[in-house]
Amino acid sequence: MRGRRLLLCCLAFCAWGSRAPAAELTPVIVDYFYEPGCPECERVKLEVLPRLAAQYEGFYTLRLHDVGVPSNVVLLAAYQEALGMAENAPVSMVVDYQIPLQGVAQIREALLSNVEARVMARTQPDWQPPRPIAVTRGPADAALAAHARQFTLVLVMLSGLIDGINPCAISTLVFFMSALMVANIRGRALLVMGAAFCAASFATYFALGFGLLRILHSLRAFAAVQRGIELGMLAVLAVFALLSFRDAWRYARHANPNEVSMQLSARMKERIHAVMRRGVRYHSLLLGGIVIGCLVTALESVCTGQVYVPTLVMLLKSQAGNLRAWLYLLLYNTMFILPLVLVFVLVYRGLNMQRLLAWSRRNVVVSKCTLGCFFVGMALLLLIL
Repeated sequence: MRGRRLLLCCLAFCAWGSRAPAAELTPVIVDYFYEPGCPECERVKLEVLPRLAAQYEGFYTLRLHDVGVPSNVVLLAAYQEALGMAENAPVSMVVDYQIPLQGVAQIREALLSNVEARVMARTQPDWQPPRPIAVTRGPADAALAAHARQFTLVLVMLSGLIDGINPCAISTLVFFMSALMVANIRGRALLVMGAAFCAASFATYFALGFGLLRILHSLRAFAAVQRGIELGMLAVLAVFALLSFRDAWRYARHANPNEVSMQLSARMKERIHAVMRRGVRYHSLLLGGIVIGCLVTALESVCTGQVYVPTLVMLLKSQAGNLRAWLYLLLYNTMFILPLVLVFVLVYRGLNMQRLLAWSRRNVVVSKCTLGCFFVGMALLLLIL
């Protein structure tokens, strides 16, 4: 408060000398570019903004720009080009369209002094209002942002569906259906257990994705870590693509499931099968379906995560805002669970298990090739974006 009183005294003196009332001074414009949940942004919010408000309230206007919004990204890019902002910091500020401050350290050290200097400059007779940065926001920009959102939407839907027909998930589902038939669970009981299984599977997979997305989101504040994740993911996707195409070639030649490398291990399959056998013997079909859905989804995520994790990394790189990211996560899991729901409905309506098993075996090559193409496409997108 002492700094503000000193500033007010200086302003009063300068205003008296220049005959410009201090109360009529044009506020200093502070553009604040941030991302919700970013650690550096939280530090600026907790450590810097309260000091700014305490000392210079009434002398500045703080304009908030969430970089999860495409139009704000366009504005930030215009500032970067016009002011030579080379560093792509997680948090940035621009004072009076002219003074860039990047990163929490620079903002903490220089924001208050720059705001004070700009306020004092306004008391000079020859002061001219700062000119805003010219930003082109024509139809082309709006169309580009719309196409980007549409592309991400299609990518998420396609990824979720590919994950849902992953041979790991399908083979597990086939065994589960067989266990239900052996336990003589049919008709209405099949629907109850199926609904519980699908709901539990959805909730578990969503929770896994939510936790991983939060972890990846928190690491975005560290540029080196983020770059390391992207490079590591590129290497993993390349390996996954090669293994997927190799599995398709091997299965096409020998039709031997044991030659498929990208699948659950024998020990993991035994654990999943044991969970299913115990689950179908529960006195409560609802509870049994929930237990099986949660445990099996968590166990088989070792395999299905091959699609899930790259999609989450790509989702973060697309700079979707927090709300949109969670909606995309819901959409992904809806598409993932769709094949499970469809299979339960078909079995309820009389689908023969032998036909389901034959379909599963017949489409191993197609599904493996689809996965391979998916991994290649994801790798290319990581390089381009």
